Amino acid sequence: MVAMHSPSTPSSNLDRMLFGTFKSQSTQGVSPMNQAPFAHTEVSATAKMICDSRYRGSRLCSIEVEFPRPYLAEFNTHTRFSRNSASSRAMPVWKRLLAVLERPYIPNSFGANKAGMQAGETLSDSDQKKAVANWLVGRDIAVVQACFLAGGWPEILNASEKAGRRDEGFKLCEKIDKLINQYNLSTKLFIQDRGLHKQHANRPLETYAFHTVLVTATHWRNFFGLRNSTKAQPEANDFGIAIAKAMMGSTPTELSPGEWHLPYIIQEDREEVSDQLVLARASSGKSARTSYLTHDGIRALSEDLNLANSLASSGHMSPYQHQARPREDSDPIGAHGNYSPVWTQFRKLLENESDFTKICSNEELLIGCRGDQAMVDFILSLEE
Repeated sequence: MVAMHSPSTPSSNLDRMLFGTFKSQSTQGVSPMNQAPFAHTEVSATAKMICDSRYRGSRLCSIEVEFPRPYLAEFNTHTRFSRNSASSRAMPVWKRLLAVLERPYIPNSFGANKAGMQAGETLSDSDQKKAVANWLVGRDIAVVQACFLAGGWPEILNASEKAGRRDEGFKLCEKIDKLINQYNLSTKLFIQDRGLHKQHANRPLETYAFHTVLVTATHWRNFFGLRNSTKAQPEANDFGIAIAKAMMGSTPTELSPGEWHLPYIIQEDREEVSDQLVLARASSGKSARTSYLTHDGIRALSEDLNLANSLASSGHMSPYQHQARPREDSDPIGAHGNYSPVWTQFRKLLENESDFTKICSNEELLIGCRGDQAMVDFILSLEE
């Protein structure tokens, strides 16, 4: 094992937690009026209103929600929602490693095993502590695994240096080195010639990570009926309550015909660009990142627009669902999408938004079908 040499910098926050529990804290972002929306925290989940609009009695809310990654499947079952998530395919591995070490997801309480889909009584204090310790062993092993899949220390240090955070990269490598020694893993790991892409290397960390989703909808009642009840798993109950509190604490802006619901668009953006369709496209780029800012932490409409255009050309239309305006008589039938009929969804104004076979070439489709022309013909024969 190669020894890591630490720079003479203050101790990282990573040292606060190797074994321990997480206490959530409220965070704040920037609202369309440049005032930070309050983040409503409920145990393992946090929700904050990003954009809140109303037209002819229909309320359209875009809410940024953070909750434990293992419960994304439960959240995604609600088909009336438009959603975009912070992707494991986009986050640098070293950043995900930092997050999981500094702030891992740990269930608030563990219930005893029993038949059925709901846990039994809460474990004793002694067993709770043991369960947390066992849970964090899994976290520690996943951290080491992800590090080596990504290419080990050289890749971590190189990536953190490119981001201007080399000191944090050194401390991260030191922490991982301690875990390798603690669990005697040095003889069980293999040094790869090349590291894996983050779409693979990040996956082992998902059980222990928090996940950010932008969700936009007009229909919320069924969701709250399912998640804000005794039938829901506690973590799902957490994000249901956090979202309800975010909505209860927000006052929607009444829109007039021609005005747009534009998540993550702030006053500086409006001063830079007046064209509503350009702003809608920029909002799509921001929604794909679930952030007002780029991954480099800057506000850049040009990068937002480049990302939005790239997504559309690749058939990734979901970020275009969060933007909407009051319906006009000339709008296509069904332009409201999964919202109330008084709205027109930006996605529905894009050509071929629901049929990527009209955007990609037959050659691309053939390659994607692994050279099976019969499969290509079958796909193109299906109903549009």
